[in-house]
Amino acid sequence: MSKALHLLLEQLDGQERQAAAELGTAQLQLQQLEQQQQTLSQYQRHYSQEFQNRGQQGLSAHQFGHFQGFIDKLELARQQQQQGLQQARQQLERSRTAWLAVRARKQAIDKLLERDAGRKRLEAARQEQKMLDNLAIYRFHKKNM
Repeated sequence: MSKALHLLLEQLDGQERQAAAELGTAQLQLQQLEQQQQTLSQYQRHYSQEFQNRGQQGLSAHQFGHFQGFIDKLELARQQQQQGLQQARQQLERSRTAWLAVRARKQAIDKLLERDAGRKRLEAARQEQKMLDNLAIYRFHKKNM
């Protein structure tokens, strides 16, 4: 049993490393997307402010259409970025759940192995004590003969 558990533990160790790597990748992806969204939002605010400033000075219909079209494109990009962020958050949660599941299985196997090792140590100690008791009885009887 112990050999099989050690083999399973090795497999789970590899799975845990893989799951941890996937979790790290998901975290990094989310951070990058959050940074991109922040940059896009800053750019959108800057461009809207520029549109307001230029609007106060007067815009031709062509310039107005150009600004408005670009602002609409920025808004669409922001919405798409928001969807990407939501998907990245979901992936991060799936990765975290998978990592925690593998980790829990590994800890359970570790605990089983620890119990098995403790049981073997106790059995060995009992055997040693029995042997010492038998030796003491043998010496006692040998002395009294």
